[in-house]
Amino acid sequence: MSQTFNLSNPLSGELRASIRVSVWVLLASTAAPVLAVAAYIAFWSLVPAYSASTVIADLQATLTLRFYYIWDQQTDRGRYLSMTTPGGTTRIAMKAFDWAHNSRTSIYVTPEHKIGIVGPTGDDYLASPDPLQTVTARGPSYDWAYLGAFDFELLQGNARRLRFVSAAEQAECIPMRGAYIESDQVRKMARQRACDHYVDPAEK
Repeated sequence: MSQTFNLSNPLSGELRASIRVSVWVLLASTAAPVLAVAAYIAFWSLVPAYSASTVIADLQATLTLRFYYIWDQQTDRGRYLSMTTPGGTTRIAMKAFDWAHNSRTSIYVTPEHKIGIVGPTGDDYLASPDPLQTVTARGPSYDWAYLGAFDFELLQGNARRLRFVSAAEQAECIPMRGAYIESDQVRKMARQRACDHYVDPAEK
C-alpha cells in the first residue's frame, strides 16, 4: 500500500496567520522604544523648551530667543536668537554653555542703528538690520544704549519663564561665571561673575 503526502503546503492557513501575527507583535514590541525615543528627540529639536520675543520699533526689528533641549553640547548649545526685519530673518546659533543656568542675553542699540547681542561669558554679536548681517562684537561700546535682557523670571512654586526684562525693570548685568574678561570685549563695565534673575515685585 502506498501513501501520498502533500509537502507543498505543510502549514495550514490558520497556523501561517498565527505565525505572522506573532512576528509582527515581536517586531513592534522591539521597535516601539526606539521609535518613541526618536519621536521625542525630533519633537524637542523642533519645539523650543522656552522662547521669548521683543520688538525694537525704531529699527523695525523683532528679536526672538529660543532655548532647545539638546543631546550633544559639543555641536549644538540649543541657544538661538533670530532677528526679523522687513528685509528678512537671520538666525544666530549662540555658543554660550548651559542655558538652563546661564540664560541672560542682553540687548543694545548702537549709534549706527545696529543691535548688540551680549550673551553670557563673552558670547557677543553685533547685528545689522539693513542689510541683514551679523559679526562678533568687539571694541568700544560705551555709547551703546541698553534696552534690557532676555532672562528667566522666577515665579512662585519654583517655576520660571523666559521673558524680556526691560532696562527700567532691572539694571544691566552680564554674567561671566568666572570667565576671564578680555580687553576688547564690549560692555566690560557691566560684566559680573553672576547676575540675579528677575523677580516680579508682585511675586515677592
